[in-house]
Amino acid sequence: MSTDLKAASRGRDEALASVAELSKALSYAQKELAEAKDGLARLTASPTGASAMAERVRMMMQLAEEEIAELRAKADEDAAATREEADKYSRDARRAAEQLAKERTAEHEQLLADGRAEIEKLNEAAAEDRRRLDAEAQARRDEADQKAAEELLARKSEAEAALEKHEAEVKARAANLLAEAEKKLADATEDRRLALDLRRRVTERISAAQSAVLEAVKQLGPAEPEQAATADTAGAPAKTPSPKPSPISSSSS
Repeated sequence: MSTDLKAASRGRDEALASVAELSKALSYAQKELAEAKDGLARLTASPTGASAMAERVRMMMQLAEEEIAELRAKADEDAAATREEADKYSRDARRAAEQLAKERTAEHEQLLADGRAEIEKLNEAAAEDRRRLDAEAQARRDEADQKAAEELLARKSEAEAALEKHEAEVKARAANLLAEAEKKLADATEDRRLALDLRRRVTERISAAQSAVLEAVKQLGPAEPEQAATADTAGAPAKTPSPKPSPISSSSS
């Protein structure tokens, strides 16, 4: 398209140059015709050879007019050609401008389409990056949750083991304390039983001694008052010294 515009411009310039040359030649011919007319007027005014000169001038005038007519026709033809060339150049230039505008419009639309496609491609790439980053972040979160769950489970297991150990120790101490308390209770019960048994035997011996004393008094008969008082005093339980307990074996109980 640019080459066509340059060729049309050169053709227009050449046509304009031709018109200028023809116009210059026509002007020169018109000037010569004017000079010939002036010479003819001078010759006609001279009385010598007027008829011959008139014929010669007529021929010159005819030749000049024919040349002028030819030059005018050539100038008109060149002018018409120049106008046609100018019109052709104008049409070509207009078509070239329209074609260039169409091409630029198409190029602009193509650039817009390419830009939109590139933007869409970039958006898709960005969306893919977002999806990839979201998946990686979710994987990291899942891994962190799994690790936290495993740590929590391990801590729970450790706590349960420590609790079981503590409960076992507490139960063992409680069992030891209970066994010790039961032993102490059994010892206390046995001591109480022995004390009660000793008390019973002492009471029985005291009762037997009193019965023996009373029986002896009865067998001795009435005594003097002083002896009776002495005997009464001796027979009173409060005056009788408490007998020492003798060792009690398991067979005598």
